Amino acid sequence: MQPPSFQAIAQRPVLKLPNDARVAVWVVMNVEHFTFGKLGTAIQPHLNSHPEIANYSWRDYGNRVGIWRLFELFAELEIPVTAAVNGEICMLYPEIMTAMQQNSWEIMAHGINNSTGHSGMDKETEIEIINKTLDLLRQATGKTPKGWLTPGFSITESTFELLHAADIVYTADWVNDDQPYWYPVSNGRLLAIPYTIEANDITLCLSNRFSGVEFAQAIEDQFNQLWHEGESQGRVMAIGLHPFIVGQPLRLKYLKQCLLHIKNQPYTWLTTGERIYEWINQQK
Repeated sequence: MQPPSFQAIAQRPVLKLPNDARVAVWVVMNVEHFTFGKLGTAIQPHLNSHPEIANYSWRDYGNRVGIWRLFELFAELEIPVTAAVNGEICMLYPEIMTAMQQNSWEIMAHGINNSTGHSGMDKETEIEIINKTLDLLRQATGKTPKGWLTPGFSITESTFELLHAADIVYTADWVNDDQPYWYPVSNGRLLAIPYTIEANDITLCLSNRFSGVEFAQAIEDQFNQLWHEGESQGRVMAIGLHPFIVGQPLRLKYLKQCLLHIKNQPYTWLTTGERIYEWINQQK
């Protein structure tokens, strides 16, 4: 595996977006299952005795309560969502799968669960995990996901080749650009649609410990700069969210605030990963 080839954004052909939009904004909602007994994303990392229940149950809140607030919010705002979904969600939380379909959220594959990264897997095991994930999501929705985000960015040297072989057409595993680009694999290519570690509630709310006000301002600042730059060269902005973070009562109104700011700006394309792929793919 090689890193993407370098190309300065100022030296590229102009990226045109639908209806002369300056920025394509895609909201990525990470819908995840964490295996009980394994450590995971933590709001209080020092609470790590075994069996650890504080951070586990904080994460579990997202599926029990938080995501249901988010269904209501995004339906109210009429903003599309790309859900990065662990395969085990289909078996353990069928009500969430049903609600995502009822709300027309795009389903992007997100590994089997969020306690199982791919790093260190042999190729046969990784093939099995990818196929099982896609099979579960296909059985639950009647459709094979177009995109993939690896849990915790924990890839192997073979991940992108194996995703392409499994008919995945775009990946959200790269956070190194403000425009989509084609990532080559041996028998073709994947579209790398920019995801984000910066405009992400884990970074902003957990690592940076931003208040709700600061979180909303950071998302707005990210958008405003990209919108300004997009006048001459189209941009893509991801917003990375997790129900156990932004689905908490103390953050919901601030999420709504920054989303309304984005929605109310002209020349803005609120979209999904699949629609971005379709737009870029037809430009060839």
